[in-house]
Amino acid sequence: MAALITGAAAWVAGDRSPARLRADLLSGTSRLDQPPTTPARPEGVPSGTWRRMSRLARMAMALGHELIADRPDLDRDTLAVVWGSGIGEVVPTSRFLERLFTEGPDRASPLNFQNSVYNAPAGHLSIALGLKGPSETVAAGGATGLTALMRGVDLLTLDRASAVLVIAGDDHNPVVTTAHQLGGTTGPIGEAVAAVLLEKTGDGVAVEVCCGVDPAGMSPVFARQSQLPDEPQIQSVAGAVRPEPVLGVSMSLGLALVVAAVPGGGVVVDQEGDSALTARIGG
Repeated sequence: MAALITGAAAWVAGDRSPARLRADLLSGTSRLDQPPTTPARPEGVPSGTWRRMSRLARMAMALGHELIADRPDLDRDTLAVVWGSGIGEVVPTSRFLERLFTEGPDRASPLNFQNSVYNAPAGHLSIALGLKGPSETVAAGGATGLTALMRGVDLLTLDRASAVLVIAGDDHNPVVTTAHQLGGTTGPIGEAVAAVLLEKTGDGVAVEVCCGVDPAGMSPVFARQSQLPDEPQIQSVAGAVRPEPVLGVSMSLGLALVVAAVPGGGVVVDQEGDSALTARIGG
């Protein structure tokens, strides 16, 4: 049974268009000189809820809302959410710890503590959009994007959900930049938050995820080639389009590359050390 991507979007430097993302990657047009942006609050998301969310959670919320808000046919009771983040909510975490250490326990922020957990964006999303199906959070280093996608495909094909909203991302912030620099990351640091809606039927593009590096003759192939801090040597993928010069290094970049592959098809390879996943889209 094939899984279909029936909706796809990515928030990269303020642009949501899969077609433009694909064009920039294929032409090598960098987005690294564009300042970080935050999407506007979607209509229907309460302002109080939006105010309590981190920037990373807001990007995830905007994309999730875009893909399912106008789909009354989707069963909110059985639609699953898979959220992937390689690093997690480091901004609320660092703010909570800074106040804890400098001002004492009585001054630590409950809101920052609440938002510091890995699954906070998925929780905000599910509450705001009324989603009651299974919800999972995954973290798999440099392969986080495709690991989240693979889990979403599994939930769908094993009939654990009627549809699956897969979202993955890590934001660019001073804490992440410092960590990468101390860890010896080469190349610019970037960010990307992406989402795909998986369904069994409908107007969509077929997707499959397998272990290892296996493009199966499809092209183009998008694959990160820069090592992350403390990561062993990753496998070189011949002829691959490198996303780093366009989008920078980000642990959850794989799902954004899947979004770029949707218009026209393609392959994405995600690696974490000596393990790899391949997603084949279309074709």
